[in-house]
Amino acid sequence: MLPVNHSGMWFSQPRYTLFLRWLILAGLITFGTWMAWDMHILQRLLLADKTRIGMLITVVFLFGSTHCAARSVFLSRQQEALESIIRMAARDLPQVRNGRLLFGQQTLTPPSLAESYLVGAISKRSLASTDAPASDQQLLAQVMAEQARGQHEAGWFVANSLVKLGLLGTVIGFVLMLTPVTTLESFDQSQVQNLLKQMTVGMGVALNTTLLGLIGTMLLGIQYLLLDRAADRLVAQTVDFAEAYLSTRPVAED
Repeated sequence: MLPVNHSGMWFSQPRYTLFLRWLILAGLITFGTWMAWDMHILQRLLLADKTRIGMLITVVFLFGSTHCAARSVFLSRQQEALESIIRMAARDLPQVRNGRLLFGQQTLTPPSLAESYLVGAISKRSLASTDAPASDQQLLAQVMAEQARGQHEAGWFVANSLVKLGLLGTVIGFVLMLTPVTTLESFDQSQVQNLLKQMTVGMGVALNTTLLGLIGTMLLGIQYLLLDRAADRLVAQTVDFAEAYLSTRPVAED
């Protein structure tokens, strides 16, 4: 039997839950993109942009989404490893041997973040004095949190850069819109019409790039928020399990 946890943090989840959630979100984004393409909205947004900033925003968004997919698979595997540790700990006492956790004669393959934390926690509890383990546990938790979500900081930078690229397109669009005004020599009707056409192109660049940047930032931010929540949950579950379970049972160490 698994130890009782009133917070509900140890309850097992379906396999690869995080990756499945990302797939659902990616499916919705793909469907929305297809709808925009079918209604010729996406073509107008991209083809009307002479600066190609809209294409750059699209490429950066796809790169960020691919990184989110890889991180969702990684965190899903880490969650699976933690749940395997919890199931094994319900049957056998954990042992630390050569920096790995053993339950009976069975070890976990491959190593995981939860296993590294528990090995460190067991070693610290065995070697440290009774007045020091709290700070040691906090340090181990901080290290695990950095390993679980450290790469997401770069992802948030990429997500925020989409807004900055959109604003860059806005500035360039206004420059393109106002530049023809300086070449206007008279208020002849034909020249004014040509001027308005050129200004419309610049305004289109400004609005289109801003719209693409805002949409890309929001969609990519949702993905990284999903990853951050999963990483926080993984760390919280590991720390909670170590505190409430391993600290109440004797642990063998070789």
